[in-house]
Amino acid sequence: MSQSIRKEKIIKIMLGVAVLVNTLTWFYARDVQARWANVPPVPDEIGATSFALGDKQFAYRTLGLMLQNMGDAGGRSTPLQDYDYDELTKWLFLMDRLDPKSDHIPYLASYYFGGVQKPEMLRPMMDYFVAVGNTSYGEKWRWLAQGAYLARFRMNDLDKALEMANTLAKIEKDDMPFWARQMPAFILTAKGEKEAAYAIMLETLKSSAEKLHPNEVNAMRAYICTRILDITEARANPLCEDISEVQQ
Repeated sequence: MSQSIRKEKIIKIMLGVAVLVNTLTWFYARDVQARWANVPPVPDEIGATSFALGDKQFAYRTLGLMLQNMGDAGGRSTPLQDYDYDELTKWLFLMDRLDPKSDHIPYLASYYFGGVQKPEMLRPMMDYFVAVGNTSYGEKWRWLAQGAYLARFRMNDLDKALEMANTLAKIEKDDMPFWARQMPAFILTAKGEKEAAYAIMLETLKSSAEKLHPNEVNAMRAYICTRILDITEARANPLCEDISEVQQ
């Protein structure tokens, strides 16, 4: 047998073996799919910026996209209830250290991760909303208000909502609307602590009525007379004299 024929047979045998191995591998792996390993461990700030050569803004934007899409890649669609919210919250705090002024990640936390099917999973994130909202940057206080909303209406935790609302009301920003400062009264009303809610609303009216638009004053009076006071109390209160719902 000539050398060329021998080489040709060897090549055919190798090709046959390759085809056989490929076929066996396909039968073995055809039902195997990529598995999501859940939220990855959070690095420290140096590690998070190392791939970006120390550029915090580049790292913030890149990691922000990663957080936004990490459960929905490779043909997967992962329910939020399958996320590790404890680890996710650590990522949120890291992102806040990379850029404390941006609203991208707080927005993602509030309106995307905040939609988890099991609201109790939001509990680790409440400290994040307090931290990111209790700052002097822009209107970041709104994220604290959003956290209080999630605690009250999604988690049904009025105590946590009241704690966050009290923190919100103490923020010293001249342009913060009065509804934000009144949030403790709203939650106290929901808790049934109407005397405390009435005291807050009445003090706000006494101290700030001259600064408010008449519509806001009327809205506050209506809330006091129709939500805080019962019908008998409202009819006996001079504050409610011209509130139509009380007179009926």
